[in-house]
Amino acid sequence: MVSSLDQYGQQLYRPGNILGELELRTLIAEYLYQSRGVNCLPEQVIIGAGNPVLMQILCQVFGPNISIGYEDPGFPRSRKIFEVNHMKILPIPVDDEGICIQNIQRERPSLLYVTPSHQFPLGTIMTINRRIQLLKWAAENQSFIIEDDYDGEFRYNGQPIPSLQGLDQHNRVIYMGTFSKSLLPSMRISYMILPPLLLEKGSEITSLYKQTVSCHNQLTLAEFIKKGEWQKHINRMRKLYQKKRAILLETLKSELGRQVKIRGENSGLHILLDVYSPFSEKELIEKAIEQGVKIYPASLFYKKQPPTTTVLIGFAGVSEDNIRAGIKKLKAAWKI
Repeated sequence: MVSSLDQYGQQLYRPGNILGELELRTLIAEYLYQSRGVNCLPEQVIIGAGNPVLMQILCQVFGPNISIGYEDPGFPRSRKIFEVNHMKILPIPVDDEGICIQNIQRERPSLLYVTPSHQFPLGTIMTINRRIQLLKWAAENQSFIIEDDYDGEFRYNGQPIPSLQGLDQHNRVIYMGTFSKSLLPSMRISYMILPPLLLEKGSEITSLYKQTVSCHNQLTLAEFIKKGEWQKHINRMRKLYQKKRAILLETLKSELGRQVKIRGENSGLHILLDVYSPFSEKELIEKAIEQGVKIYPASLFYKKQPPTTTVLIGFAGVSEDNIRAGIKKLKAAWKI
């Protein structure tokens, strides 16, 4: 922070670029090309104080009453933002390859929201075949795809699959990412990459909000990236989360065994747990709370809500000892 004060001086006292500081947008474009295969110019990058702010800008770009295909199950906050902006939500189921292309072709939405790197909450990693099918559909129907790459840095098995945006030959993908998950949630710095067709309207709408992230925070982050500290941090966090994940999976298997099924363990910072128990989802969560363990219901993520005894378990902010102790407490709580 001190070095950014020394380097940028008076620049920190100006309102700053409406789309975000050019230094940071340039570094984001370079990083995304190297790490995710995203092809863009700094001029296509828009910075905002968290994904909800950028989603709101997108809603203004597309306007109300537009139909949007949305993964079911999917991230409820983003879905709610589209709903309050009077978009028509079309729930699209997810299979083992990702969002179902047949349902998209039948529903014919104008816009599509997907989380291909780590489907929320199922953890599915969209196959290359399904990605190519989606891009072909978008090009043929002149539709746009919002690619939310919220957990793109944290993949534990196999080689990373290129982003949808990096595979796109027809400029139909809006790419979204954030530093909140991987760096510091309180900084509230996210970004989106707009395709050229949307850039003029996107810039116009963004100018109404001005820039929602302080110039100081942006330039401090830019210095952090330039000095190589960002990549070091990601490497450290990936190793740490990989270790925590291994402990979680090992403890689940040793303590709960065949009474549960683990899903979504190959990437991200949470897993889904199908629990084979006479207890309902609500009862599973209540009994966990009685033991001091916080878990989350999977049913919240569905628009067309199925009966479920599936819960979500996050591990990023939990110590290794507490992971082990927590699973043992779940075993006692659920009497498995």
